[in-house]
Amino acid sequence: MKIPALGFMLSLAFASAASANTTISTLDDWDSSVSPFGTPETATYGQTITIGDKAQILESFSFILSDLSAAFTIEVGSWTGSRVGEILYASDPFKFVATSDYMEITAFPSVTLAANSQYVLYFTTSGIQDGVTSTNEWGFTPDEAYAGGTFVYLNNGNDRSQLTGADWRTNLGGDLAFTATLAPVPEPSIYGLMLVGVGLVGFAARRRIFR
Repeated sequence: MKIPALGFMLSLAFASAASANTTISTLDDWDSSVSPFGTPETATYGQTITIGDKAQILESFSFILSDLSAAFTIEVGSWTGSRVGEILYASDPFKFVATSDYMEITAFPSVTLAANSQYVLYFTTSGIQDGVTSTNEWGFTPDEAYAGGTFVYLNNGNDRSQLTGADWRTNLGGDLAFTATLAPVPEPSIYGLMLVGVGLVGFAARRRIFR
């Protein structure tokens, strides 16, 4: 078998693994509505999302913030319908020089989300509040723009135990101004095709060396 044919096999495998990515976004519906969060305001804001009948990898999650005067983390958790079931991802703290410009803040969790399940993507100052009065503002859509979830929040101050131990508020409607990029979990057959292709490339290369 020739190397170009093997290269095509590998390209096909990687293309199959990377195809059908899904983007959920409410940014086009954001009308510049903002609300404060941090200290002494509400510490935690988020968005629930629903995964369909196939598991997905959450590649990235972004949202809108301005006046970034307080540190915060970006996190992902399973959603029970009223609170976080298990925290699956927590970023290192973000801290920026205060600015009045709106910024799209992005994290790259790369966590696998199970099929037919709900999750919450959120940002929080809880656990890292340093006494600095925050004027952070986050963007939201006043009307529901995403049918698979809703905006949620928690007045948990600096107490992280409430993330999983207390019911969140879900009564305001609307959505976070956010974008989430999901990728399908590669099928076992795709991994097999990749391994076969890599092995054959190595074998062909060795044959060339010893000719």
